[in-house]
Amino acid sequence: MTHVSLEISNSNIKILSLKGKRVNKWGSIALKTGLVRDGLIIEPKFVAETISELFKSTGVRKEGVAVSLAGLSFTYRFLSLPRMKPALLEEAIMRAARKEMSQPLEELYVSWRPIPGKTGEQSFFVLGVSRNLVDAATKTFSLAGIEPYTMELQPLALARAANHRDAIVVSLDPDCFNIVFIADGIPGVIHTISPRGEGATLEDNIQRLGDELTKTAAFYQSSHPESHLTMATPLLLTGDLATDVPAGGLLQTEVEYPVEPLVPPVEFPPETPIAAYAISTGLALNYTSQKTAGRTKEGYYDININILSGKYRKSRAKPLPAFQIWLGIFLAAAALLLFPLHQNINKLGIENTGLDNELRRVNLNLNLALLTSEETSRAEAIINTTINSTLRLKTANQSILGLRGSFTRDLKAVTTAQPPNLQFTSIEIDSSQITLRGETDSVFTAVNYAVALEAVPFREVRISLLEETLLPANITDNADSSANITSVITFVIVINK
Repeated sequence: MTHVSLEISNSNIKILSLKGKRVNKWGSIALKTGLVRDGLIIEPKFVAETISELFKSTGVRKEGVAVSLAGLSFTYRFLSLPRMKPALLEEAIMRAARKEMSQPLEELYVSWRPIPGKTGEQSFFVLGVSRNLVDAATKTFSLAGIEPYTMELQPLALARAANHRDAIVVSLDPDCFNIVFIADGIPGVIHTISPRGEGATLEDNIQRLGDELTKTAAFYQSSHPESHLTMATPLLLTGDLATDVPAGGLLQTEVEYPVEPLVPPVEFPPETPIAAYAISTGLALNYTSQKTAGRTKEGYYDININILSGKYRKSRAKPLPAFQIWLGIFLAAAALLLFPLHQNINKLGIENTGLDNELRRVNLNLNLALLTSEETSRAEAIINTTINSTLRLKTANQSILGLRGSFTRDLKAVTTAQPPNLQFTSIEIDSSQITLRGETDSVFTAVNYAVALEAVPFREVRISLLEETLLPANITDNADSSANITSVITFVIVINK
């Protein structure tokens, strides 16, 4: 059986088909500048026409297609939940994702896959992708006459193509660098960055990649001290730019990990440009991984998560219990039998209406008599409420005045240590704790700031959230298609005084 992958980037579209586990056909076609940018298809009609042209020129059928877009903005979390009934999982996962993800879930299509976890718990890889990106992609595929069975992140397809238990996998492409850290068979960090702009050399991009790998490795090791990744862990390099002979050697001068070429677990003709089609190969292997869930013999656990499942997921309607069905039948029969009684009740209702009017007149006179008494009671209640509020305000004011010296000292301490490239979005101070929220340009800026706060000294300083979100740059008619995407590091630091 043939399985097809479709890989879309800012500058080209690639197609590859596998027959079993052997590469059968492949091909690519250039895209005009401005049609796609950082995972967003700006002109679905023109991109769809280009896709159809590529299928026609390669002779590949539009069936069994797995798709991906380079530079797609996403956010992800690893969640652990107590074991529960399957019917309750969706609500539990969405509740946990709403707490953990900084971007509102209303702006994301959320999907998830189970992964190995601790005994007594259920662990999940939860992925959120911006809805506008997915909607533009599905519209394009529909115009091209394609109904993809899955849409996947390129870093996860890259990890599947690597098929290693412990490895660092890097795809070096003109539009996007994908980085995946795999430990104990699970992709622990998935990350994408944009290469340097127009005029940058291969050496410039290798240096940028080396810096990013060093930062990502430091962040990963600090978050996963039990990780099996060491300096002996292989760095598997692939991608269009990796076909340049000096690329591997240049990267080896920037990192200490042994750099090796990525070789997917498939058969391919000698003339296949396998480095340029590694992601496409991993995409095409998705169908096989769905049929053989679990670890491969090499120890890799495939997270074959489908972004489209978040778009097309429907809440399952709960069947009516049998007792409710019988209750409905009983009520219908009772209504027929009680209709004559209902008519008599209506007649009595008319008579009661006259009596009610008479009662209202009597009550009106009684209410006038009680009005003066009620107004007096109400005035007393207002006076008592005012006195109590005044006492509470006085107490609160005394408390604030008593603590303002401490608050001023704490505020001065956290702002004095503030680095230039770090901004606060909120500062919360109480008698025992300070909570700092903000944004910065680098995870290391936030980490260094936390270290500086420990030297104040405070009793305890910990980072409770450190997250990177990649957002598409603003799009204009004259914008350069190779412009960098926006990268924001969001942090939450909690200080126990």
